Amino acid sequence: MEFIDNSGEMVFSGSVMATEWDDDDNITALEILSEDEYYFVEKNALWDELVDLWQEDVEITGIVTEERDGSKRVLITSYEILDEINYDDDDILGYDEIDDGLHDDMYFDEEEAEVQYLTY
Repeated sequence: MEFIDNSGEMVFSGSVMATEWDDDDNITALEILSEDEYYFVEKNALWDELVDLWQEDVEITGIVTEERDGSKRVLITSYEILDEINYDDDDILGYDEIDDGLHDDMYFDEEEAEVQYLTY
């Protein structure tokens, strides 16, 4: 979900992803991966907090700019940690779709919510 609030800032949800590291394995570049876009994170006062949230789901508020090459950058002004991101139902596999992709010796146990193997 993406929208622009009254201040002109964009609000969207995504996952904090590290994209570059230095020789000492310190994160040097972050992106926010939303449902369908990547946003390069500009360094600011929130940078160190965001590095600590690597691989977490967040709701971001920030100023988004688009480069000539089509890439997007975000200057994050605030964020909120999310328990999970709720994408559209179309993006979520149902039990029937999971069953359709299994081999003959496997089935999806809805009660356990995991793939099981048939034993003979």
